[in-house]
Parts: sequence; structure tokens; C-alpha cells
Amino acid sequence: MELLPLLLLLLLLRIVASAPASPPATALFVLGDSTASCAATTLPLNLSFTSSSGKCLFPSAHRLLPDLLAAKMGLPPPPLISTLNGTAAEVARGVNFAGEDGGRGAIFRLGAVGQQLRLATETLQLLRLEAPTPQDADAAAGGAVFVLSFGTDAYARVLSRGAEADASAPKHGRRGLARLLADRVARAVEELYEAGARRTAVMGVAPLGCAPRVMWEGLHVVDGRSCVEEANELVQGYNARVAARLAALRPRLAGADVVFCDIYKGIMDIITHPARYGFDETRKACCGLGPFGGTVGCLTKEMVCPTPQRHVWWDLYSPTEVVTSLLANWSWSVPSNSNTTICRPITLEMLTGHMSPISPSKS
Repeated sequence: MELLPLLLLLLLLRIVASAPASPPATALFVLGDSTASCAATTLPLNLSFTSSSGKCLFPSAHRLLPDLLAAKMGLPPPPLISTLNGTAAEVARGVNFAGEDGGRGAIFRLGAVGQQLRLATETLQLLRLEAPTPQDADAAAGGAVFVLSFGTDAYARVLSRGAEADASAPKHGRRGLARLLADRVARAVEELYEAGARRTAVMGVAPLGCAPRVMWEGLHVVDGRSCVEEANELVQGYNARVAARLAALRPRLAGADVVFCDIYKGIMDIITHPARYGFDETRKACCGLGPFGGTVGCLTKEMVCPTPQRHVWWDLYSPTEVVTSLLANWSWSVPSNSNTTICRPITLEMLTGHMSPISPSKS
């Protein structure tokens, strides 16, 4: 029975492959929080991300998912919007809008989504204005892929201890955040569509109940193997809601592809079967201090563990690059030796128009 979803997906891939293929995407635009850009973090006690240039302090140990997806598309990592001068030539191959959050703490007012969305729609308008013909304008918008990755920073703060967590969502509470954030992300997808976007992927939130910081703060409720289940239930509630909102949205967006990628599912498969993927440490951060490496985040290179490739978690809330590479692979295509498919209804390889035609099997 476990093979049934994989067989159905493979059948779908063959059906889609027989249809006329979309041209390969020519640009990658990214909106999100610290999962999308090192410049976007607002999390305390976690200095892996706080370089003035917006680059990760330790890039050799921690590249982010958008950069890995750009490489699969044959594109350079999309530059931060703050490093550009606003010309059409600069933004033609993509931009990373993450980090433009409208002020510290704005993620709880959902200002981060709105601010980045405004910049993204203005960028699409710029590309349209600079296009020589209306056909070229449509091609520029249609050839862009938009990746939205929100929620991790919001839930990390809500799950933290103390007054900061209580102030994060004073009106809607922990469980109400799922509805507000999912609805805002879905509206962002609609607004991008109205601006001309036709290829969009929304990333879910990882199992933060297994992240070192949350494990440390929930030390009294975890045993030798488990995660903080209440935290994971909150994250799953958000993921389920945003996936449902996108499913309801698809029939209304004619000519568009909208994909949801279940990051939670991918990381939980790794945590549940670490040896299968070459890991032996699923709980402790590679770079951090205290129980689970979750008391103080990554401050210096000297704190980095000798074998990051064996760890699931890099610091307080972030997976290691090895984990992120697996997520990029599982988002991109259907694994030949695994049933870990995390994007639906199609893969990112199909979304970006890079999928090679599937040849009929030979008997």
C-alpha cells in the first residue's frame, strides 16, 4: 500500500510528460524568511545568518534551499533585492526579496509577506515595461518561477519561552496563527498571479518540534527519542491549512501551476530513518551550545562540529546543507529508490519546465 501514492505520481508524470512541455523557466524569484535568505533572520541567539552582506557566515556548511534550486535550473543564486539598483537587466534572471520585512517583528503582523509581495509585483511590472513587445512581456512573466517560504521564523518565535512568545500573536494565539499566515500566503499567490506570475511553489514549515532550540525549551516533555509533539502539531496544522488553501485556489488560476512542497514530510522521513540517509545525529545541532546544542546558537566557526554531514540540524532551527540538498532533490524530481515525494501536484522539475521527456519502458 505504501507504493500506491508513488505509482499514482509516476502515472501522473507520464501523462504530463506526454503533453506539450512548458519552456524552461528563465528566472527565480524568492520571497520568505530565514529559510530563504540569511539576511532575513529575526531569530535571537542564532548568529549563523547575520552578516552585513546578507550571505551566510559559514556558506560552505549551510547553503539554503533557493540557491540549490537555482543551480538545478541552471541559474545563479538570485541576488538580494537590497544589492540591486532596480534595472530590468539586473532582475531579469531573478531576485531574492527575503529580508525585506517591513521592520523587526513584522512577521507577526504579516508585514513581511506584504512588503516582499509589493517588491515582487513592482519587479514584474518593471520587466513588462522594459519588454519590447506585449508578447515578450508575457513571456518574461510566464518564464519566472516564484518560491514562497514563510512560517519558520514565525513559529520559532511563537514556540519560544517568555514574554516574546506571548507578544508574538496576542490576538489569535498559537493555533490561530496557522489560519492567518496560510490565508496571507494564499492571497500572495493570487496577487502574484494577477501580476502575471504563472509558476509558483510554496514551501511548508519543517518539524520545529524536533529542532534543537524547541527540544531544549521542551526538555521536560521529551523522552530519549521523541520530539516536542505539541510544537509539531502546530506546524502540521499550518502546513495542512496552506496546502488546502492552495488546492482550493488552483481551479481559479487558469493557466497557472501552483505547487506545495511538504518540507515537514521530508525532514521527518530523515529523522525517522537516519541510517538510510547517512545520518547518526538527529537531535543535536552541529553548531550550538547546551543540551541539544539549543541553548545558544552558532556564534563562531570554532563551534562547528567536525562532521556536519552526519547531523540533521545545523543550528537552533535550521537543517544542515546535506538535509537541504536532499529536500532540493526530493522537491525537484521523484526519487528512483524512495517514495519520499514532497511536492504536489507536480515536481519542481516539471514546474520549471526542465523535465526531460519520459521514454516508454522497454520490455
